[in-house]
Amino acid sequence: MRKLMCVMLSCMMLLGLTACGGEEEVKNAAVGTFEQNGITITMSFDAKGDKVTRLTQKSVIPTEGYTEEQLQALREVVDQAAATYDDFESVEYTSEEEEGQMVETIVIPTDEETLKQVVEAGLLPVDDENVTELSLEQTKKNLEDTGWTFEE
Repeated sequence: MRKLMCVMLSCMMLLGLTACGGEEEVKNAAVGTFEQNGITITMSFDAKGDKVTRLTQKSVIPTEGYTEEQLQALREVVDQAAATYDDFESVEYTSEEEEGQMVETIVIPTDEETLKQVVEAGLLPVDDENVTELSLEQTKKNLEDTGWTFEE
């Protein structure tokens, strides 16, 4: 009887643990866009429930009509950004010049350690510097309040 009870309790515990971890990550759970001065910024969020697990920001800067001096200044800014993000092991930063545009992509996993590092560096503006996770709904609301639009 005791063995049966132990087996039943073990099975119930296993089912309980499985249910807790059963929430699946949703890629592009929310995708927002912001346009200003011809620059289009798209931010997509992967999430497990309401918890953001990764954010990807893509900025497209049209360069048609830029002088060589303006292009060089833009390249210097991009190089500085690359050097800044290079300090973070888990953050991916890429940029490429394409026909008539510069495309910059930043991928930030939002695990507690990386989140703390990018917030401390001022690269991710948040209200609470001691934040340990990002709420998808609150992040969307905050961005919408500043002019971002989200796909439905």
